[in-house]
Amino acid sequence: MHSKIRFIHSADLHLDSLFKSKGHFPERLLEQLRKSTFEAFDRLVDQAINHQVDFVLLVGDLFNESIRSLKAQVYLRSGFQKLDKFGIDVFVSYGNHDYLQGDRYPIAFPANVHVFSSQEVEAIPFYKGEEHIANIYGFSYIEREIRKRKVQEYIKKDSPHFHIAMLHGSLESNTEHDVYAPFLMEELYARRMDYWALGHIHQRQVLSEDPPVVYPGNIQGRSKRETGDKGCYFIQLDGVNHTRTFLPLHSFTYETVTLECENLNSPHDLEAVLEQAKAQVQQKQKSMMLEVTLLSNNGVLTKWQEEGFLDEWIEVVNEAENLEEDWIYIYQVHIEDQPYWEEEELKRGQHFIGELLREIDGLTEEEVMDWLAPLFGHRRALKYIDQLTPEEVRSEMEFAKVSLVEQLLKREDQQL
Repeated sequence: MHSKIRFIHSADLHLDSLFKSKGHFPERLLEQLRKSTFEAFDRLVDQAINHQVDFVLLVGDLFNESIRSLKAQVYLRSGFQKLDKFGIDVFVSYGNHDYLQGDRYPIAFPANVHVFSSQEVEAIPFYKGEEHIANIYGFSYIEREIRKRKVQEYIKKDSPHFHIAMLHGSLESNTEHDVYAPFLMEELYARRMDYWALGHIHQRQVLSEDPPVVYPGNIQGRSKRETGDKGCYFIQLDGVNHTRTFLPLHSFTYETVTLECENLNSPHDLEAVLEQAKAQVQQKQKSMMLEVTLLSNNGVLTKWQEEGFLDEWIEVVNEAENLEEDWIYIYQVHIEDQPYWEEEELKRGQHFIGELLREIDGLTEEEVMDWLAPLFGHRRALKYIDQLTPEEVRSEMEFAKVSLVEQLLKREDQQL
């Protein structure tokens, strides 16, 4: 009798993704960005083999688009064939990015791959030898969006040792992502599954320990919103306990650093500032795309940025990286200078700038998102941009306000 199973839980591979970082990058770096999701998948396959797992769960969004690139499909098939040689099964469900209706010419996978091909929840049995040891439950998206609840369709069948549910969806209360196949924790508990393998949210999260309800996150960060280590979970279930081990798979990570800048006398001091930012993350000993925020209270950083010194020093510092191993590439620098003008004083004024500030104060995040809705609803645009979170909307509104006022004040000074 087998009373233990070992498996990999992964989701959101997004093979062959376009990267959404701003800027123009060296060709050597672009090549590393392009191949990173494929390299992460290679590591996933190797980890499954090294840990001698029984099967691999891939919970939606294996591909980045519904019309999948031939390269990504063939690469995935090759990995599955490698797993087949080691007797490892694969269970696949498709999500909102790679929904089935969009794929007109799918490539056939080897016999060890079990695909949930319906939008209705089904159970696929898993056998160890001749013993029916587990049922794997899941469904695939047929269309881009599933707004209705799916949890009630997860009904335990037969009496294997383990019941494992795959669900590409999100908590009903989630405000930071599109809510697809929504669920409540109480609904998951009521299904009495031994493990809930979730997908769709790219930040790894453990929503519950008993039973385990887990998001593994995606396998490779693709923008500044996907910071930190990325990978999958190695899971062991023995009928009483479970163990969960995170396995990093990324080729590089997105990281952020914030520095306070004081006593800067010359734009050439920017070199030391940027090197200091890199030094703060160097001990992590991994390749990374670095976003730097520089804080100042005297306006000098903004002045040097406008004069082009900041961009030049970023280029010089980046060119010193060999981009071969454990590289750090500064892809974005934000300047947060304390404004030299007093907002409340200007707001009280009976002039255009005062009226502008009062109008901006009256704006809500919802109004701004309504203005931007046509952009974020455009299918082609979504390949290159992410939806903004409420925090990002507030940040962009503040940045726009400061920029507008400073440009207007500068123009007034020039006319005096």
